[in-house]
This record gives sequence, C-alpha cells and structure tokens, in this order.
Amino acid sequence: MKSGIEPALINDPFGDPGLLVQFLLQKRALLFDLGDLSALSNGALLKVSHVFVSHTHIDHFIGFDRLLRSLFGREKTVTIFGPKNIIQNVAGKLAGFTWNLVDQYDESLTLEVVEVRESGLLKGTFRAIERFQLCDERQEPFVDQMIVDDPTFTVRTAILEHRVPCLGFALEEKPHVNIDKDKLESMKAEPGPWLNELKKSVLRDDSESTLIEVPFKGSDGFRTEDIPLGQLKKDLVEVFPGQKIGYVVDTVFNDRNRKKIVGLVDSADIFFCESPFLADEEERGQARYHLTSRQAGTLAREASVKKLQVFHFSSRHKDCREQFYNEAQEAFQG
Repeated sequence: MKSGIEPALINDPFGDPGLLVQFLLQKRALLFDLGDLSALSNGALLKVSHVFVSHTHIDHFIGFDRLLRSLFGREKTVTIFGPKNIIQNVAGKLAGFTWNLVDQYDESLTLEVVEVRESGLLKGTFRAIERFQLCDERQEPFVDQMIVDDPTFTVRTAILEHRVPCLGFALEEKPHVNIDKDKLESMKAEPGPWLNELKKSVLRDDSESTLIEVPFKGSDGFRTEDIPLGQLKKDLVEVFPGQKIGYVVDTVFNDRNRKKIVGLVDSADIFFCESPFLADEEERGQARYHLTSRQAGTLAREASVKKLQVFHFSSRHKDCREQFYNEAQEAFQG
C-alpha cells in the first residue's frame, strides 16, 4: 500500500461541496467543509478529528449541526479550522441549543476552534461540560501557511478571496515506512518494538552505519545481533512519500488568488477544485467570485498536479456534467 489515506467527495458534483479523507490504518478521518453530510454514516463522522471549513456560506457550513449531533455525548476533541469569524460562527450555532442537562453526561465533547487570519491564529475552546461557553482564547503565530503538523500529516492553508475570506487547503501525508513481513520472516527475525525504532530511524534519515539491535529466535533460544541501518533498509524497508491533496472552493480567478492557489497545491497528487461555471461564463464567474471549468484546469496545469477533480457545479447546468469535465481536462492538458 503506497498511501495510508483515501480522499473522496461526499456528494455528487452538483451537491454541497465537501471532502472526506479517511486513514486506512487508523480509525480516523478529516473533513473539508461542512455542507450536506447526509451521505455520511455516524460511524464515519465519529472518526473525524479535524474539520477544515473554507468559509461559512450555508452550503459549506449547514452540516455543523449533523456533526455536532453525531459527536455529542462522546469523550472526544475535534479541532475546527476556518477563516476570520469562525469562532463567532461556531458560538452562534452552539447558542441555538439548550444545554441545561450536560452535567448528566459522563463524557464531554470538546471543540477547539482555530480562526486563520493574516496576523495569526486565534484559538478558542468550547466544552460540552461547560455548556459550550467560549473559553481559553489565545493567539498563536501563523507561520509558513501551516495550521496542522501531526505525526502522520500536515495541512497548510491560503486565505483566498470570495467577497469574504475563504480558505484553500493542502493536505500532505508524511513519508511512511512499510516492513516487508515475508522478508522479516525469511531472515528469522522476531517482530517487536525494534521495528518501530527502525521506522523512526529511517524517517530521521539516520546514518546507514547506525546499528539496530535485532532479536532472533533459534533452537537455542533468543539472541540479538547489531545490524547496520543501511542493510536493514535494503533487506526489509519500503519508504513511500505519501499523497498530497489540494482542496480549493469558492474563489475568484485573479492574479493574487492564482499565485496563492498554484503555490499551495503545487505538485499535488489530486487537486479537488470547484468549477461552478462553464468555460464561456467567465464574466458571470468573475461577478460571483467563482471559477470556471477552464480556469480550474489552468490552475491545475500551472501547479503541475497529477490529477484534477472538478466539482461544485452550478445546478443550472444539470445536463452539462461531461462538459464541465471535458473543458477542465482540456485546459489541464494544455
């Protein structure tokens, strides 16, 4: 398996935008946008650890209530990222419900909300046990577009224009190491914690002369042998770089945004890009701060992405699905 993540659009390209990224080897998922979530099971929503909201127009945020309903009553922390005013938006959603019985729950949901601004990251916390009152507000630096640096992935963002600030995102899976189990068995080495140390050593790019203590089990019992890292890498290890996924919705095609988007999604394996309007509707797209199919393809080509997936088509073009795809691909391929 070359990647540990699997991205998929939540809805039909004419439906509300949203992307679910599932981790194949963990009970974990990421959500990009909170539009209509009815296609997702409660089981899928319970895996969500981070939510990335581009902006809070209704088709990108109406699903907040569904997510909250699925998670409430669980001992779980979910981090929500969004543009300026996302803390106020979440507070308003939570204020629409009555929380007088939360003390009867043994487990408490916590929402960490992060507001992305040019000047820095504004963070606030809402805890169910405290009736979702905003607390722990603090400011942190916003450096190198980074908003998440997890052991297995990073997420960067760019603040784009949609008459309101709108965030584009780039998810990068960190390199991961696979151990060839058949080769491990053939060398008669015993599995154990040393394999995790071996993986860490590979990812740190330690010297190939670094010695790793490897346990063996033979007829005369256990023994250990110090084997150079370089030899183990050759015999046992496969290193995969991981996927990069770009996600951009609801933004206008201009020089400023163009530069930001191309830099953000550069060399992505998959670029999920909105395309509400057809190629001959540039003027309409400009007026509504949206992209056309041709503009989406142009951005993908300039960013040298490997695969383009357009979506978020205007419902007035229900009979033009293939035209959206063809126009975007024509521009993408140049």
